[in-house]
Order: sequence, then C-alpha cells, then structure tokens
Amino acid sequence: MTEETRLSRFILRRFLITLIIVGATEFILSSFINHTLLPVMSDVFFPSIKDSNILSAGNIIIIVLLMLLYFTAQITNKLFPGSSGYIITFVNKRLDAISSASGNREAIISDSIFASMSGKEVLFLCLTLIAIVILTLIPIAVGALIFSGQVTREFRHLDSLRAAEQKENERKRYLMISDIAHDLKTPMTTVSGYARALSDGMVRPEKQKDYLDAITAKSERMNDIIQMLFNYSRLDSDGFELVKKHQDICEIVRECVAASYSDIEAAGDEIEIDIPENILTVCTDKMQISRVITNLLTNAVKHNDKGISILVRIADESDLIRIFVADSGAQIDKQLAHNIFEPFVMGDDSRSSKGGSGLGLSIARKVVEMHGWTIKLAQNPEIARYGLPHKYNKTFVISIPVE
Repeated sequence: MTEETRLSRFILRRFLITLIIVGATEFILSSFINHTLLPVMSDVFFPSIKDSNILSAGNIIIIVLLMLLYFTAQITNKLFPGSSGYIITFVNKRLDAISSASGNREAIISDSIFASMSGKEVLFLCLTLIAIVILTLIPIAVGALIFSGQVTREFRHLDSLRAAEQKENERKRYLMISDIAHDLKTPMTTVSGYARALSDGMVRPEKQKDYLDAITAKSERMNDIIQMLFNYSRLDSDGFELVKKHQDICEIVRECVAASYSDIEAAGDEIEIDIPENILTVCTDKMQISRVITNLLTNAVKHNDKGISILVRIADESDLIRIFVADSGAQIDKQLAHNIFEPFVMGDDSRSSKGGSGLGLSIARKVVEMHGWTIKLAQNPEIARYGLPHKYNKTFVISIPVE
C-alpha cells in the first residue's frame, strides 16, 4: 500500500468517525434544546404560547437573524423615527409566517408582542437565541478542529517520511558513487599499469600476450559495470516502460537455462531442471525477465564453489506461479542476505575475485516489482517450506500472481 493510498484511507476513516460523533452529539443537543431550553424560553418571553412548535431547532437560526434585524431596526427607528418601519413590518410578517407554518394560526409573534417588550427584553431574547445557536454549532466547530488537526498531523508525518526517504536515497546515491569508483579503480589501475609497461617496452615479447589479455579482461569488466549501471539507471527513468505480452513463462525459463548451460558445465556444476510441460501464460516483458533469470543463474555459478548443484523449478500453485533458482552452495551471511537486493551489496571477496557489479540483484528486484511480482531469498530453515530437495541450502523465489 502506497503512502498516498494510506493517507486517503486515513482521511476517509477519520471523516466518517468525526461525522458520526458530531451527528450523535448534535442529536443529543437538539433534543435537549427542543425539550428543555426552548419551552422555558417560550414561558418567559411568550407566555401566551402553549404547546406550539414555533421555537424548534429548525427555526432557531432564522429567528435569531430576524430578531437581530428587528432589534437593529428598533434602535434605528428611535434615532431616526419612521426610517425602519418597513423592516419592522417585514420581520413581524416573517415571524407570523413561522407561527402559522408551525400549526399556530394566532399571531403569536407579532408586532404587538414586540411592542410590549422593553429594549432590554428584546436584547436578552436575542442574546439567548444566539447562545443556543452557538451551543448548537460547538460540536461542529470542535469536530472540524479535531479532524483538521488529525489530517494536518498525518500530512506532517507523511512529509517527514518522505524527507527521511529522500535523505536515505541521497545516502545510497553517494554510497553508489563510492562503490562505482571502488569497482572501477582496480581494473583501471591494472589497464593503465599494463598499458604503460607495454608502451615503455618493459615487457618481454613472450609476456606481452598475457598483458594484452589482462587489459582486455579488465576492459570488459569495466564495460560490464558501466552497462549494468546504465540498465539500473534506465529502469528508474520516467520514460522507461515494460513491453509486456502474454507469453509462456516455462519456455522463457527454458531458454535462459539453455543460454547459461555452457557456463554451468564449464564450472563443473550440475543443474536439475523441473519445469512443467504444459503452458503457463503470464503477462511479461520477455527480454527483462530473461535478464533476471539469467542473472540468478550467473550468480549461482560465480558466487559459489565449483561442483555445486543448481535447481531451476517452476511450481504451478493454486493462486501463484513460483520460479525457484536454488543451489547447494554455502548460505549467505544473514546481514548480507538482509540487504542482498540493495545496489552494490556484495561481499568484498566477491567484489575483488569473483567479478560482478553488485547491481544484478537490485536490477532483478526492480524488474520483478515493475511486473507486480515479488522476489525473495530463502535459506535454511525457511527454504524447507517450499518442499525443495534437502541438498539445496538457498533459493531465490519469484512469485507471480495467477491472473
């Protein structure tokens, strides 16, 4: 689940909770006002009103506005006689209309009643009605403040997570640059030293071919690192997209095994193939997923002692297709295994003597996740849950949801 999805769900959940709490509180307050406060007000200000529904929660806001308007007109009329007569008449008619709509046909709230009230009584009535409105609006205001506060805190939390993620990405970027320099420094030093020795005539003729072979090997090593770095960066670019088609994953894996067979045989390793004969169709980018399978096979050869056993298996389960690339070599150190899919994560021995760029598994994870699949490393005792033969100590597992 992405942070954006989690945030939208959080906001929706908090909004519904706030709405329910505010609604329940408003219902309780409305019941209290209608059955307690408003009857008391009716007895105090309008003793002639008996069993009427004029002062209900639905009319409170309208009455308050009309009473304020009436009170203002009364003051204006005293200062400037005859200037607000129309406003007073309008307010009385609207209040009488509320009376009639409430089932009371008498002119309960009329000019005669207002005329009998002193200025202080009218003011007190207005203030009382305003207090009721404020009391009614308090739950809404409090709910809005709490809701906005929770959402603001969640946004700040998301911003802090993104800032931490950006900082971590910067750290990894600087580490990547350092690792690239580390991986290129040794072959570049070798190439430079051998080339200078050849140029200065310091190498005997019978040794010149060895020097040239070493220069070629180191140059290819640097080219491999640069190509892997290019592939890694390309996967992160905005314009890159997988070219996916419905294809038989069994046939793709068979082709990868066939392409790697000569290297496996040259290393003195054995390979066991357990791939179903039937067609298992998945939507995939064949070129990219072939690179993933080939990389896993190449790693099994490069980073293990000679003479190991390698297993390539495809299991068709009820809701998943699993691809296993297992080997009988030594298990990977727990700390290294935990970060195995991070860029340039590999043992120093492998970096110096076994070759490899440290980007292969990171690229593999990117490609697999871009497909919507998952990849993981399983070792003993976890590997036992997959039912592989006991001689295999570790396996990479690609899990493909069945469409």
